[in-house]
Amino acid sequence: MINGSSPIDPESILPNIIPTFWPFITQLLAFIILFVVVFFLFYKPVKKLLAKRNEFVKNNIDQAKANEVKSEALLKEADEKLNASYREAKTVIKQAKVDAENVRANILARAKDEAKNEMLRAQENIAEEVKRSEAAIHREMVDIAFSASEKILAREVNKKDNVKRVNAFIHDLKEDNKSA
Repeated sequence: MINGSSPIDPESILPNIIPTFWPFITQLLAFIILFVVVFFLFYKPVKKLLAKRNEFVKNNIDQAKANEVKSEALLKEADEKLNASYREAKTVIKQAKVDAENVRANILARAKDEAKNEMLRAQENIAEEVKRSEAAIHREMVDIAFSASEKILAREVNKKDNVKRVNAFIHDLKEDNKSA
């Protein structure tokens, strides 16, 4: 029931549902004007704002991808430099070992040469001492032989003849020692 009237009559409802022409046109024009105003005042600026936001997000994603590619390249370059440094360090260590071995060999060779030279000098000194000793013994033997021959012959023997005889005797003794 509406406003105290009788039950709803279908024929009275139909003219109330279908609008009359002028109010319908007025409402239609008001709706179109409202739609245009809303479209220009809200929809276009919001659409522009959303487009800018979409562009900003797209640029950030593109920049992030570019930065990722760049960082991967830098990481790869850093890994290559690190590997090159490791290889260079290994090469330096290997070279240092080789150099140390060469230095060791040079020091050993010098030490052997010095020992050999010392041995040769010692042998030369010994040979020189032996020669001096032999010469001293030879002089002493000559003097003893000369004294003995002088006493045996009881006469004065020519010293030159006596030295020749003693030298020949000593030479014969040396020859006998070498052959024995």
